Amino acid sequence: MTRSISYADVVRLHRTDAVCVGVHARQALLCFLVPSAETTRHRADISLSWCESAQANLPPEARVRCVVQERSVRGPVVGQLPPEAMQRIRTMIMREQTSQTAEGGWPHQMTPRNKSHAHACQQKNSGFRSRTLRSIHYA
Repeated sequence: MTRSISYADVVRLHRTDAVCVGVHARQALLCFLVPSAETTRHRADISLSWCESAQANLPPEARVRCVVQERSVRGPVVGQLPPEAMQRIRTMIMREQTSQTAEGGWPHQMTPRNKSHAHACQQKNSGFRSRTLRSIHYA
């Protein structure tokens, strides 16, 4: 169903709304709207004006978290954001990607670890702590 969704469309999902910032390999690239109950601000949040929110059939002063997630979408299109808002969202997406790259970002794939390796590390660390505690206790 992502063929009917295009750039700048606001999609209503089960519990939240999202803005489509592109389509890649038949999956929508989405930025989700922040629920109004959430009071914490993320550095990648952009507030929409009342006019922009009204054009997209969103509640007044909605916020978009400009972190892109790739998903297949089965929700209705409820509105469309104006080009000025989409330009601000795109700029913030690029800024957030640059920040995550500079910080080292989250690892995309966790390397599988051997259980014996983790166990050996725990034994090594716990042995060091116990020796340190004993030397302090008896000294």
